[in-house]
Amino acid sequence: MSSVRNLKKSGFTVLELIVAIGIAMVVMGIAVPSFMTWLPTLRLSSGARQVATDLQVARMKAISQNRKFRLNFDTTTTYYLEADLNNDGTIASGENDSGPFSLPEGITTTVGTTPEFQPRGTASAAGTKTLQNANGETKSVQVAVVGRVTIP
Repeated sequence: MSSVRNLKKSGFTVLELIVAIGIAMVVMGIAVPSFMTWLPTLRLSSGARQVATDLQVARMKAISQNRKFRLNFDTTTTYYLEADLNNDGTIASGENDSGPFSLPEGITTTVGTTPEFQPRGTASAAGTKTLQNANGETKSVQVAVVGRVTIP
């Protein structure tokens, strides 16, 4: 005699799938507008971290290559990493080591250079680079004379 096995049906019905998709769409409809209001703030933080990281890269390159480095913002949204490529003690305009780098969408800052990093890792002067988003929020990146880069 063969035994009869009870097979349990598994899976989802079409109705169950439609209900699950409907619930997911309602949740997404609530979450997406909330996320969109946070997006400029997230981009501002990302831009500040990007500039701080590139300043730290400039400092490390100054130490490792025994020459001056700095960031130079040629527009309010793009900048270059510049170096004293001919070792004459000054960084001339156009002595680009790398770049251009772009800030995240909607983030701007003032045009100009940041403090130069000396071959010993110190900065020529203390300085602050302030970034701003479309909502008017700001975040600063500070460079201390000792070369320390911070986002307060």
